[in-house]
Amino acid sequence: MRKTYTIGILLVIALLVLGACGPAPTPEETSTQTEDMVAELQSRITALEEELASKEATIQALQEEIREKQSKIEELESTLLEKPPEVIPTTTEANVLRVIDGDTIEVDINGITYKVRYIGIDAPELNDEGCEFSALAQEATRCNSQLVRGKTILLEKDVSEIDQYGRLLRYVYVDDIFVNAELVRQGLAWAKAYEPDTKYQDYLEEMEAKAKQAEIGIWSIPPAPPTGVEIIDIFYDGLIPYVESDEYVEITNLGDQPQDLAGWVLMDISEGYPSFTFPSYILAPGESIRVYTNEYHPEWGGFSFEYGRAIWNNSVPDTAALYDSQCREVSRRSY
Repeated sequence: MRKTYTIGILLVIALLVLGACGPAPTPEETSTQTEDMVAELQSRITALEEELASKEATIQALQEEIREKQSKIEELESTLLEKPPEVIPTTTEANVLRVIDGDTIEVDINGITYKVRYIGIDAPELNDEGCEFSALAQEATRCNSQLVRGKTILLEKDVSEIDQYGRLLRYVYVDDIFVNAELVRQGLAWAKAYEPDTKYQDYLEEMEAKAKQAEIGIWSIPPAPPTGVEIIDIFYDGLIPYVESDEYVEITNLGDQPQDLAGWVLMDISEGYPSFTFPSYILAPGESIRVYTNEYHPEWGGFSFEYGRAIWNNSVPDTAALYDSQCREVSRRSY
């Protein structure tokens, strides 16, 4: 009796469950539902494709705008590059406004101010310290001023237009005087070739030879007695970018006697600066020291120009000269 009752209850529950689930869909109904889902998905895909196409069009428009602007930039840059600098004739007149030193002046050419560096010579610099060259620099400046100050001069170009400092490179003439050569002739400047501007270099060296023979100006300073101290190396291409603070000049005592370097001067005579004056230091026979551009190395004596940028030119050789405490040249070296 109890078993029959239980079976009845189970049958009732099964019927209720089947009634709640409803009838199973027919194949036709299932196909219709699938088609509806596919249609909805296709509609969404189409909408996304349209949205993507719209964004791609925007991107293409932006890319085209970028290309147009880049083209305009390149056109402007090309115009700037192709625009020739103001042309100054090979020979031109100029009015001297100021004498800067023995080989540099400031002039007016057609209302524009230029600095002019004399070609083929190098005069002592006004900032030379601790040496008779300081007095010679003043004398070179005085002589240059006497020759050209306030006058109309003729400038002649060789090959180069300007130097690395933007100064015009020129031969200078006034009242039929070749000023570059006159300063050399009076012993107030060295004849120095600066490639490729060497048109009159032979003549300038001839004037230098005459000044040497006459022992005037620069050449009036007697040579130093043999000391054995020599510049043996110039490390001119430093490894530190831009400033090359690790450049150095190496000096060695090749003699058999110690030398006190107090008051000795090491100088870049190609530019006339900078210079380094030694403190008291006994350089033993066979010993080497170095003077760095802007570094300190105690193992090499601890000497430095304390100069904030490169000293020794990498493209055009410079010359280092060493003078004793009486301004007599002891050694010089180029590279």
